[in-house]
Amino acid sequence: MNNDAQQHLNQITRKGRIYYLDISNRDLAGNADLSEFTTLQSFNVANNHFENLDFLNSLPNKDKLQSLNLFGNQIQEIDFAKLFTDFPNLKRINISKNPASAKNLNNLTSEQFSKIIEGIKTKQIQLNCWKGTVLMDLLVHAKELVGRGNTNQQTQAHMSYLQEIVSQPQKTEIRKSAPNNSQNNTRSPNTSIYLLVGGLILFSLAVLWIGYWLGKRKKVAANSMAE
Repeated sequence: MNNDAQQHLNQITRKGRIYYLDISNRDLAGNADLSEFTTLQSFNVANNHFENLDFLNSLPNKDKLQSLNLFGNQIQEIDFAKLFTDFPNLKRINISKNPASAKNLNNLTSEQFSKIIEGIKTKQIQLNCWKGTVLMDLLVHAKELVGRGNTNQQTQAHMSYLQEIVSQPQKTEIRKSAPNNSQNNTRSPNTSIYLLVGGLILFSLAVLWIGYWLGKRKKVAANSMAE
């Protein structure tokens, strides 16, 4: 059962003195009024059930916010153009593990698009391929820019980089499957032990048989001399 985000925020005192607000891991959902958090610089809302970013609209002094952790929510859409316009000093964003898509990418300035790519490279902006389509949406946007004649070196580099990271899960899967194939072609440790023990048993039996045979020959030779 989800908890009401506003009820939780109402319990917080001295909101105007808070620079770092952590409301993570509380099963929170719904809208939230952040109008009293006048000095907020870092906001951690990870592992809740927020479906959109509307709660950020009520935050005053938006130029102060530098870090936003949205990991593990249910965010459906990300408008990077609006996000970077409303929060010009936002440096760190984590939207991993959200079923999000990127919208209004055509509203991005070239500087904002480069900021996203550079943020992904430096891990200041954290995304993932396996849940949501943000990375693929960015790649499609880069291809559309090239298709419209924007063939400068920077755009080409952005497209190549996005193509590389979008394909990484498939490469990882191939790397994971390779050891399994090699394991099928090698003997397991248990098999090696069984072979070693079996060899020792055969060797012991051979030694006993040789000893028995030599002893029998000596006995036959002794009987012959006695006769």
